[in-house]
Amino acid sequence: MKINNITLITAAAALAPFALNAQSAPAGAPAASKQAEGIKVTLNDKATITVSGYAQAQYYYSDSKNNSGDANSGFSIRRAAISAKGKIGENWSAEVGFEIDGGKDGGKLDGAFVDKAIISYTSEYGKLTAGYQKTAFAMEEYSSSKTALAIEHGIATRYLTKGSYFASLTGRHGGIWWDGKFSDFKYTLAVANQYSEDFESDANSGVAFFGTLAYTIKSGDVKTEIGINGALNPGNDEETNGVFNTYEANVPAGLVWGLEPYVKVTAGGFTGILDVIYADGDEEKDAAGNRRGPKDSVWGGNATIAYRFDNDLEPVVRLSYVDVGDNKDLGPNLLQNVPKGTSDHDTAFGAYIGANYYVNKNIKVSAGYEYTTFDGGAKDEYANSFRLQLQAVF
Repeated sequence: MKINNITLITAAAALAPFALNAQSAPAGAPAASKQAEGIKVTLNDKATITVSGYAQAQYYYSDSKNNSGDANSGFSIRRAAISAKGKIGENWSAEVGFEIDGGKDGGKLDGAFVDKAIISYTSEYGKLTAGYQKTAFAMEEYSSSKTALAIEHGIATRYLTKGSYFASLTGRHGGIWWDGKFSDFKYTLAVANQYSEDFESDANSGVAFFGTLAYTIKSGDVKTEIGINGALNPGNDEETNGVFNTYEANVPAGLVWGLEPYVKVTAGGFTGILDVIYADGDEEKDAAGNRRGPKDSVWGGNATIAYRFDNDLEPVVRLSYVDVGDNKDLGPNLLQNVPKGTSDHDTAFGAYIGANYYVNKNIKVSAGYEYTTFDGGAKDEYANSFRLQLQAVF
């Protein structure tokens, strides 16, 4: 949901007194991230407010074969975000976050949007959350950008989230979530609006369903999490004069669904993540013959490994692949800041190599190169991209 200048400035002003009078967060951030925990304000023994945020400044250079123009290069404030989380009593909490994204509306203040707005109640049985936040499908998308190992998402994730008929399975939705545990399993169940990336819309005529089931194994300093994410959006096939009322990617005309099994292993400084995505749906057409749903199933995934040495240098390698079949709507335009080419390909493969250096728990410097190929179209294409990013977290 977009917000205007007055809304953002008012929110910032409201948070300012807490930041000015706050005490620093205690030392000893979680070993996995070693990042700042935010600025914590204690109101009384049962109420606290934590203000946190981060900014990412990026330089990029990218080109692609068969593009109609020159290479893209320049500087970008990739993201700037601030959030406030309040704990109210022993069981209740609320969190609100705003973000300016350099990939949306040129990073203008008018393009700022609500990243999260939730109210939660925690009991001995689990946690109930109501509001607006990301759903758990497409791991790179729902994981925080400030803890990402690679600078940008892989092509498999970019395809799902940037305009395909499956975009409604990912991103932010308004809804209700339940997080629970039994034995060594944890699970999440959610019922949310069909429409993604907006609080509400006239297009909404029903709800979508999301779920996660994960099992954790610990052996010494080795922690393995094996899980599966699932999403189902029945779609909105209401018609007016033979034309579907909704044909945007954010809410499909017909049913779409997806499954994402994954494995995450951490051991000392090592992190390994593998997620495999499969998505399918109904090929809906309106009276004019326009397609309003996927023509074929999609599968792909990402494999990422990283190792953080004692000197806080962290090399990263990621492979990403996606096969969209007869949908044939893959192209370099899906990648961040890459010159547009043709978008008629059915497979894409990307290889990323880079490194992160953690100056301290607040500052991270990242550099990475990615080579992505697009095959199965009228002309095979490729894209090169190099990025250098500075991140500051508080």
